[in-house]
Amino acid sequence: MEPSLLWLLPAAAYVLGSISPAYLFGRTLRGIDLRDIGSRNLGARNAGRELGRPVGVTVWILDMAKGAAAVALARAAGGGTALEIACGACAVAGHNWPAWHGLRGGRGASTAMGAVFVILPIEMAIGLGVWTLISLVSGSLYLGGIVAYPLTCVLALLWGNTGARASSPLLIALPLFARHIPAVVEQIRSRKVHLP
Repeated sequence: MEPSLLWLLPAAAYVLGSISPAYLFGRTLRGIDLRDIGSRNLGARNAGRELGRPVGVTVWILDMAKGAAAVALARAAGGGTALEIACGACAVAGHNWPAWHGLRGGRGASTAMGAVFVILPIEMAIGLGVWTLISLVSGSLYLGGIVAYPLTCVLALLWGNTGARASSPLLIALPLFARHIPAVVEQIRSRKVHLP
């Protein structure tokens, strides 16, 4: 791709991230808007609760695929690590604040995970395992994610990655943190999260 056109890729990643499988399944299968039901988020968890576990799993896979595809597109264009990170973060931002859904989307965990998997597959796989463990112990998916992404960066550094590549999990997850931190604070305040 022409270097002068590379700047278009983050915008394309935002558009890709803005496509909401949860919204589409809700409208198609039951004629409902998931932004008005349950947790009011256009994510896999709310889709699973309201539309059934198979739909939730499908939404999770498709949301991950959005992040992975955004990073893969940047990689195919030869834009380098910085562009891959920018596209991953923009896909997460699109998922969280989709232009055509009134800026009301999901929280971005699955999309960020998919993006990081393309850059640091082994580190993200371990981070996902830690995320799952913390979520089971604490009862909070949000808390698990907030711990898992810094851990993925640490693993990347320990295994010889440097600079932007090592920081990519945190950089891509910035829109995720912006959406999750208020929820974590609220859960801790209401004592729904049992910290060890």
